[in-house]
Amino acid sequence: MRFLKDEQGQASILLAVCMVAVVGIAGLAVDVGHLRYAKRQLQTLADSAALAGATELSFCAGSSDCDAMQTAAQQSVTENGVTPATFLTQCSGSVSGVTLELNNGPCALGASDPNNADASYVEAVITQSEPMYFARILGVNAMTISARAEAKIGNSPYCVVALGSAGLTFQSNGGGITASCGLMVDSDSTTAFQANGANVTASQISVNGGDQINGGTVSPTPVTGAPPLSDPLDYLKAPTSNGCTYNSTFSVNTGTQTVSAGTYCGGIQLNGGSLSLNPGTYILDGIGLQINSGSISGTGVTLYIAQGAVQFNGANYVNLVAPTTGTYAGILFDQSSTDASAASINGGAAGAFQGALYFPDSAVQLNGSNTAAYTIVVSKSVQINGSNFNIGSDYSSLPGGSPVKSTTGILVE
Repeated sequence: MRFLKDEQGQASILLAVCMVAVVGIAGLAVDVGHLRYAKRQLQTLADSAALAGATELSFCAGSSDCDAMQTAAQQSVTENGVTPATFLTQCSGSVSGVTLELNNGPCALGASDPNNADASYVEAVITQSEPMYFARILGVNAMTISARAEAKIGNSPYCVVALGSAGLTFQSNGGGITASCGLMVDSDSTTAFQANGANVTASQISVNGGDQINGGTVSPTPVTGAPPLSDPLDYLKAPTSNGCTYNSTFSVNTGTQTVSAGTYCGGIQLNGGSLSLNPGTYILDGIGLQINSGSISGTGVTLYIAQGAVQFNGANYVNLVAPTTGTYAGILFDQSSTDASAASINGGAAGAFQGALYFPDSAVQLNGSNTAAYTIVVSKSVQINGSNFNIGSDYSSLPGGSPVKSTTGILVE
């Protein structure tokens, strides 16, 4: 009998040890479950912050230390019920408490991140200390958890945007437009989109107001009553002039001339011969840019029209390409919002206008040919007359994509 009693005592001790182990495992499961739940909540906050920051990229003019981006990210976290104790930027360190770090471009993972240091992406990292419960028995009072997300702003589906009441008009007899992207008319007029004997093909056609189609073909059928769209290039700032490079109108009549970026206070006029533009930003005043004859070319150029008009009346050859990087990446023409001079752009038999044609307060007429990889038109109104001015949307030459962005961000990690 004594032997049996000894066995019973040993069994009791073993049971007690097992119960401690079971309780420990159960406690660990509770703590791990709690951490997993907190991690999911933190990931939601990181996603929200990255998306909010990315939507402001267009307004940051290439600055990673951008108030609009940082404010949007912080507000998105606060609106989700969390107030970060510390806000950091560009992987500047870590502190205790709830920390929101916003990086443009991403830097948390270093070179292992394919988007590392790419300013077209916004990275949000949120870190916080989470209390433990059963693990305190083992001396673990809290654990630091973090979540990370990356977002970018996508290209807008639109490459032609008419901002004013006159809208978008195609006036043709068999001509028209072929666009591999969308057309947007922000006018609420009942005839905001007009096609008179024209052939129009685009990926989509959205019209805030109504349409009027008389002959020709329009594909796809315009979607009328679409939500309005604000000026997608409103973020552009006017370049700074350091005084006149040329005081009077710079004219070319014969021969070949090459000019460099600067301020042309009398504008530029081409009456014949050939004009080559070196890369850079050209500020044109006076008559603006007037091409009556001859050939004009330039790669990596932005033409800012401070005053005057853009007139391509009869060029023999046009090949103008916007910069691929920098403040004016993808911007070929930018007209001051205080000048309403109408623009007439005629590509002739061999024309290429690669970049955005931005005339926020002006009417634009497009004629002749266009063979550029991409062209963007944003103006008060657009009219295409009897031509085949084709508009491409191949932005592969632009590391940051189209300068006209979507209104929503895209999570990439």
